[in-house]
Amino acid sequence: MVRDVSEAVANCGANILSLSVKQGEIYIYLEPIPDLKLKDILEKIRNIKDVYELTPVEWLPHELAQQHLLTVINSVEEGIISVNKNLIITTCNNKASIFLGYDYPPMGQSIKAISDFPDEIIKNIEKGKSIEQRETVINTPKGPLRVMLNVKPIFDDKGLADGAVITLRKMSEVRRLAHSLTRPVMITFEDIIYKSKKMKEIVELAKTVSKGDSTILLRGESGTGKELFARAIHMESERRDYPFVAVNCAAIPDTLLESELFGYADGTFTGARRGGRPGLFEFAHHGTIFLDEIAEIPPHIQVKLLRVLQENSVRRLGEMEEIRIDVRVIAATNRPLEEMIVRGDFRQDLFYRLNVIPIFIPPLREHKEDIPVLVDYFIKKFNIKFNKSVQGIAPNALEYLLHYDWPGNIRELENVMERAMNLCKKDIITEKEIIINSPTFFNPTPGKYFQLKDIVNETEKEALIRALSQGKSARKAAKILGVSHTTVIKKMKKYGISLND
Repeated sequence: MVRDVSEAVANCGANILSLSVKQGEIYIYLEPIPDLKLKDILEKIRNIKDVYELTPVEWLPHELAQQHLLTVINSVEEGIISVNKNLIITTCNNKASIFLGYDYPPMGQSIKAISDFPDEIIKNIEKGKSIEQRETVINTPKGPLRVMLNVKPIFDDKGLADGAVITLRKMSEVRRLAHSLTRPVMITFEDIIYKSKKMKEIVELAKTVSKGDSTILLRGESGTGKELFARAIHMESERRDYPFVAVNCAAIPDTLLESELFGYADGTFTGARRGGRPGLFEFAHHGTIFLDEIAEIPPHIQVKLLRVLQENSVRRLGEMEEIRIDVRVIAATNRPLEEMIVRGDFRQDLFYRLNVIPIFIPPLREHKEDIPVLVDYFIKKFNIKFNKSVQGIAPNALEYLLHYDWPGNIRELENVMERAMNLCKKDIITEKEIIINSPTFFNPTPGKYFQLKDIVNETEKEALIRALSQGKSARKAAKILGVSHTTVIKKMKKYGISLND
C-alpha cells in the first residue's frame, strides 16, 4: 500500500516531505503544489485497491505527539532543557527560556553559548552521568540565577552518552515548596488569650503594624509570649503564605550562628555540605524571620546583620555574590539593650535598625486580670491532651494563683496548670494541686510571700547581728564574718543596725 501510494504521488511529479504509517492508516505530507495537480493525485490514490477514505488532517501523528509533549512541558513549573551529545539544545520549554533570560526558546544553540553552566555540570553531561538535586548558580544574560538542578543522561542503542535532559527550579520556589509541605499550624491573634485593657491595646497595635513591612522589636520578660506575637504578626501580614523562620540566637553556638543565618559556599570549611547551603535568611525569602534573644548575637555577626537590614541582601560565607532577599525581620529580647549599648556589647546603629516599631509585652504580674481566662484556656487545653474532664478551679486555688507574682510569666502559669491537671483526680482543681516550684517561698500567712532576695537579706541581717553581738565592734565582726571592715559598716547602714542595739 505504501509503495502504491508513493508511486501515485511520484507519477504526478510531486515530492513527499514526510510519510508515516499506522495500522490501517497512511499519513502523507506533500510539498506545496497547485490545486489541479493535488486533485489529480487524490483521484489516483482513491482508485488504489483497498483505499476506503481520503481525509485532510491538520497534523501528522508525530507532529501531534510533539505538540502534546510541548504542551505538557510548558505547563510544569520546572525549566526543562534537552541537549544532544554535542550539547546543542533540542528542546527548551518556556520556563527554561525565562530562567535563562531569553524571550523565546534558544533551540539549535549550544548550551555553553547561551548560559554559563558550571564546568562540572557540563562534564557530567558529556560523560553521561546523572546529577541529583544540585544547588548551583547559572550566569545568564540577565544576571546570576540560583537553581536546583537535575541531569538525566540519554543513551543510544550502543549504551553511549547521546545527550541529556536538564531540569531547573529556582531555589526560592524550592524553599517555598518545602515550606508548604512542612509548615506547622500557625498562630493567629485569635490564639492570644487575654481580657485586660492593657493586653487589648498591645494586640491592636500589633495587628496594625502587621500590615506593613517595617522591622519590629518585641520587648518583654521571658515567658511573656514574644514568639506568639511574632507568629501572629506574620499570619496577619501579606507574607502569611511564605515561610516563618524562628531563630533562637542564644541556642546556636557563635561558631555556627553566622553560617546558619547567612549560609555558606561549597568547600568553605571542613564538613561543609557539598554544593554549599542556603542560610535561614534565604529560606525566609518573601516571608518573615524571627530573631529571638537578639541581644545574644556576638559583635562580628551584628555587623553582618546590620548590612543585611540595610542592603536587603546576604552573602554566603566563602562567596562574593550578593543574594537579594525580601524578608521582614521581627526581633525579640528580654535584655536592656540600651544598657548593653552603653557597655559596648550591642551596636547602637543595629539597635536603631531593629527598633523601628517597638512593642512592649508586659509581665503577667502587670495584667493579673488575665489569669482567670488563661486558667480556663489551659484547663481546656490539657483536658484534650490528657483525656480528662476537669470542669474548673476552686475559688481559693484561683486566689492562690492571683496572689503570686509569676516571675516566669505565662509560661510558668502554663507549667503550673499542667502539673495541676496531672494531679487532679476530681472535676475541680483545688489548692493542694497548685504546686509552684520557683525562687519564691510562701509563709503561713495567706497572700504573703518572701522572694529569694528577701530571704538572703534576712539571713545576712541575722548573721551580722550575731557577729556584732559576739565581737562587740564592727572590726571584730568583720573578722568573724571574713569580710572587710568597710563592708560591715555598709551593711549596718543598709539594715539600720547600731552597736547600741
